[in-house]
Amino acid sequence: MKKFIFNLSVFFIIALVFNIVVFVFANDNYYKGYKDFPSKSYHTFIIADSHGLSIDRFAEAYQVYNFSASSDSYLDMKRKVTYLIENGYKADTIYLTVDRHTLSPYRDQFNNTDKSIIYTSEMNFSYIKEKYFKYYLPIFQSKVNPLFRIYLEDKAKLIYLEKNKIPNKMIWNQLPEEEKFKRSRERVSGQFPTQENSERLENTLLEIINLCKKNNIELIGLKFPLSGSYLKMLKNRNYGADSLFYSHGLKVLDYESLFIGNEQYFKDEDHLNFDGGKEFAKTLLSK
Repeated sequence: MKKFIFNLSVFFIIALVFNIVVFVFANDNYYKGYKDFPSKSYHTFIIADSHGLSIDRFAEAYQVYNFSASSDSYLDMKRKVTYLIENGYKADTIYLTVDRHTLSPYRDQFNNTDKSIIYTSEMNFSYIKEKYFKYYLPIFQSKVNPLFRIYLEDKAKLIYLEKNKIPNKMIWNQLPEEEKFKRSRERVSGQFPTQENSERLENTLLEIINLCKKNNIELIGLKFPLSGSYLKMLKNRNYGADSLFYSHGLKVLDYESLFIGNEQYFKDEDHLNFDGGKEFAKTLLSK
């Protein structure tokens, strides 16, 4: 019996230490973009998924707040728009992503609804579970553990490359053309799994449009820059978020081809790096 109690105590201590390690990781990585709230001095916002992350804080030089977060879907973006309206922000302009993939069915499953609940005003069981239980006990968070494993694997890979002075093939600009096309093909396949878009996300996007119209917020569609290889693989695939904007008389700024031939601005096939984000913010907002 004493041995059982001892083993159980050891197990709980190890679990506690592991939970603390994962908590620190999750707070710095998984919950990144969901810890800070915009100052009420901002009246213009960029709301996007991971494509908006490269803009980082460069937009602040133009008095624009970057409210983007990796893996955000229109469900999460609607919560952010609602949060701004309900909390007295004098929002007059919102740049909203209408990239070709944003109505993809894969965003029905892969989104941030467990994190964006922080922007809702409902104090119910779901809120408490997501905001407190999963936040403080991330070892029970199904999305955090795989991310933590990938993070450790990537760190180990970088250490190995540096130690053995092997060129880092993870840098997009240094990849051979055939590898760029291979990765672009895989990315397109993942983002466009079916021919039909998500009806749920389309309805949510319509709700965002109506929310902005009702509250006199100018809503501008934004299509982020893409690499040349990704655009070639993408062809005419489009789930139609931009078309929805056009049908409601809304403006769409299409920058997909902005950096064709400037591969040094890309982190991967369809995301800018921070150098690209800085240049894009200048192009988008300096006017």
